[in-house]
Amino acid sequence: MALFTDSGVVTLDDLLQFEAPLVQVASSHGINVETKVNLSIDAIGDKLLLWLLDIGASDPQFLNRRVLGLSTVVVTSSLHRWLCFDSLSRFFAEAYNVQLNTRFQAKWTEYQNEAAQASQMFFMSGVGIVYKALPRPALPLISVQTGNSPAQAIFVQTAWVDGSGNEGALSPVNGLILAENSTIVVSMAEGAVNAPSAAVGWNVYVSASEDDLTRQNFTPLSIGATWQLPSTGIVEGPDPIDGQQPQFYVQLSRQIRRG
Repeated sequence: MALFTDSGVVTLDDLLQFEAPLVQVASSHGINVETKVNLSIDAIGDKLLLWLLDIGASDPQFLNRRVLGLSTVVVTSSLHRWLCFDSLSRFFAEAYNVQLNTRFQAKWTEYQNEAAQASQMFFMSGVGIVYKALPRPALPLISVQTGNSPAQAIFVQTAWVDGSGNEGALSPVNGLILAENSTIVVSMAEGAVNAPSAAVGWNVYVSASEDDLTRQNFTPLSIGATWQLPSTGIVEGPDPIDGQQPQFYVQLSRQIRRG
């Protein structure tokens, strides 16, 4: 699972699962979907931080919460649904305000209700946190060098790993068309200086398809090290583990502090 502060915790593809015509509506009404998603993330993030500060010692990281912010909060399935439905509610609110179309008003109301239900489910399950955060890496760096690989498409993702073998969320996909008699060398965009403090290494995932990327290294690569596509080509390694799982759940009060 991604962390709340990772980039891309809610994407257009996530929203399209609920509203297939979203792109057409956004285009015809001049609505920026990414802006609505960011507004939702900011608003829900403010609420989450306030609740965590209010909950006190029930949060095992409460002494450092103001410093940590939401960097250790995991985007669980219930939180992800809340973010999606809140984003869609904001989207259709603007669509209705632009055109005063009752169909958009109905969608606005529908997703407001869905967001309220998702938030209740989130309250029941609690806020998932990790003790050592492994943020999503930036786009991996790929350099092309002379080698003996055949011409092919190459897609690459990376992820940070901690000392217990936990893996963070995958980076965005970087890809290229590799010419014949070439090879690639992959490195982390953060290098060694900007690696997260919890990381002891990183994994690299590669495929000739943008979808089925698998891990190419048997043990974590050292921070600051590079990975080169071997002459034997891409291997069918393990699949990604989908980011960090919560190590603790903070149960939240449904009451918002007044004042």
